[in-house]
Amino acid sequence: MRQFVAFSQVLLLPMCLGIGQVSVHAQSSPSITPPPKAADPFFLTRAKNLARQAAERQNGGLRLYRAEAAMYGPAIDAPSRQNSDGSVTFTFKGGAPGFVTPTVETIATVTPQGQVSLQYNGPLRSVALAQVKPTPSQTQIPTQPPTPLTNSLEKPVLIPRSQPLLPKSPPPLTPQPKAPQTRLPTSELPPLQPAPTITPTQTLPPLATQPTPAITPQSTPSRPAQTSPTSLPKNSIAADFFLSRAKNLARQAAINANGGLAQYRPEPSMFGPAASTPHQKNPDGSITFRFQGGAPGYRNPTTESVVTVTQNSIVTVTYNGPIRP
Repeated sequence: MRQFVAFSQVLLLPMCLGIGQVSVHAQSSPSITPPPKAADPFFLTRAKNLARQAAERQNGGLRLYRAEAAMYGPAIDAPSRQNSDGSVTFTFKGGAPGFVTPTVETIATVTPQGQVSLQYNGPLRSVALAQVKPTPSQTQIPTQPPTPLTNSLEKPVLIPRSQPLLPKSPPPLTPQPKAPQTRLPTSELPPLQPAPTITPTQTLPPLATQPTPAITPQSTPSRPAQTSPTSLPKNSIAADFFLSRAKNLARQAAINANGGLAQYRPEPSMFGPAASTPHQKNPDGSITFRFQGGAPGYRNPTTESVVTVTQNSIVTVTYNGPIRP
């Protein structure tokens, strides 16, 4: 009986092992493919900004270029087109800051990895086509078709950053050569005339001043020196002219006798009208001036001068010293 039980256990063991193997094989079924990764919801906005920034760099920066308003607003309003490989192509216009009519057209494609390629960046394609197409004439018929544009959508062309946005300035004007000046031979030139000699004019005689002896305040001044008797000018205009000239000579003599204008100034009447000066006309036609003065800016005069001037412009300083009582 014990042998039968042991034999039955030996037979059931392989069966149990087989069932376990079957269950194991049943669990190793093929894996299910995960769903595709969802697209980046912010990719369109990021691509719009990358395309606009590429155009700004290519056209000299924001100081020289601004894209159209759609490239600054919501990405869904930007002029874009979805491509089969997941990239986005933007076709937009722009121009100088504050432009009214755009002058530049840009086509930029942005990949999901953030790579930007400029397919076109230049004048508006309608304007460019008008410039390339030749104008047919009535007398000539073109024999060859017009040359297609190099920057087309069929063949992307990357424009280097060094290419300027604005049209090139006209070439500088070449200065015209000056016409050669004709010069006469030396033999035909007229001889140079010597400069005329200038005879110096006769100078006026210097002022004849007599040295003034040291006079104490108690001394009495001497009388004016007598000159040859001459009559006064009968004409009043000549008399006034002589009085004015005599005043100037008397003032200059006092200034020289007292060390110059840096140390002495006569009273204001000697700078004004000649008729207002303290003077006296002598019988011999001379004029004697008695005036006071002092240091520049003085309030109380400290010096008295008596000067006589003849009609021959001879000046005699009769007194020059402290003010007498």
